[in-house]
Amino acid sequence: MKNGSMKSFLISCIFWLMPGLAAGILSAAFLCVHEYHTTARLVGALQEGEQFPAVLKSLDESKREEKTRGVFGNDDGKEKGFEEKGMQYLEKYGHREFRKIWEYLPFTFSITLILFEAAGCMLFWMRKKEKDYNEGRIVELTEYLKSVDRGEAAVLTRHEDSFSHLEDEIYKTVAELTCTKEKAVKDHELLAARIADIAHQLKTPLTSMSLMTELLEPAKREEQEYLDRLKHQVERLKSLVEGLLALAKLDSHTIEFQREVISLEDLIWGAVEPIWEQLDRRSITLEMEETEELWIKADIQWTTEAFLNVLKNCMEHTPDEGKIKITCSQNPLYTEFVIEDGGNGFSRKDLPHLFERFYRGAQAAKDSAGIGLALAKLILEAQNGQIMAENSESGHARFRIKIYAS
Repeated sequence: MKNGSMKSFLISCIFWLMPGLAAGILSAAFLCVHEYHTTARLVGALQEGEQFPAVLKSLDESKREEKTRGVFGNDDGKEKGFEEKGMQYLEKYGHREFRKIWEYLPFTFSITLILFEAAGCMLFWMRKKEKDYNEGRIVELTEYLKSVDRGEAAVLTRHEDSFSHLEDEIYKTVAELTCTKEKAVKDHELLAARIADIAHQLKTPLTSMSLMTELLEPAKREEQEYLDRLKHQVERLKSLVEGLLALAKLDSHTIEFQREVISLEDLIWGAVEPIWEQLDRRSITLEMEETEELWIKADIQWTTEAFLNVLKNCMEHTPDEGKIKITCSQNPLYTEFVIEDGGNGFSRKDLPHLFERFYRGAQAAKDSAGIGLALAKLILEAQNGQIMAENSESGHARFRIKIYAS
């Protein structure tokens, strides 16, 4: 028996002990009174000179009459007189109604305690059996829901009991949710496939446009400004297509992240390299706090992509000759990156929507498509990470990235 059941059993025994003791005292009192009055009648009759057999016969008749009328004592004057004289005689020698109650108590206590404790044990066993059955049914239904959540095919065994209605409702709800989930997954896969198709279709003409701009460049020196604009738009479209393809892959859950131990320094400089030329051209300083060599476990390619998108956002909002500051710290639970730009910070209305797809805030760059931060959030969360945006004490925009230890 478990500790909880043993405790309940002891409480039940103590509970039934009280009425058992009370019943024992009442039983002992009843026996004392009955014996006293019977003895008083017998003594009174003997004092009047009645023969002993006649007295016993009279007492037996009196008892039968008591049973039929439901009262104690006999209204017959003769018997009443015997009892009064006998009581006087007994009192003369110190006999009282409850004088022998202590002699009866051990016997009555034993009987009543056994009876009451037996009744209590039976009730406890019946309730425990019912409780165990109910707990078993709850565990059965819980395991069924867990197996459904894991995507395993499970059969719900039908029982006719107090859980039948709940069982029916759970089965109906699970069946409905399964159908809804299957439909949502199909719609999701279809949407991801459509986005991927569109992105692939855009990629071909973009490649041709890029090639044509390279061919036109040496022949049309006087049209350099238009060529630069065209190249800029081509690069912008290529970046958008690559972002849409990445989103489609993440949405369809077709990416298998290859998590490996990588250095934080390699991760940061790998993300900075594609935008280093732009940072240098605008004289933006990248300040990274020197720390001891730290390591994390992540997919180097996709994690670098996430950090690149965050750094791009910071670069777009940092003025020329500004500064982007990166600090890193590590504890047993997670590794944290804090990236702070040199801009004017986020507006209050933009903060709740920064990581929504295609959302462009009030201070968004002209060419921004609004998918970079959404993509970074998806990549980090898929690797047990987290990203948050806030304003620093100095009023600059700041991103906090946490990658939890696995």
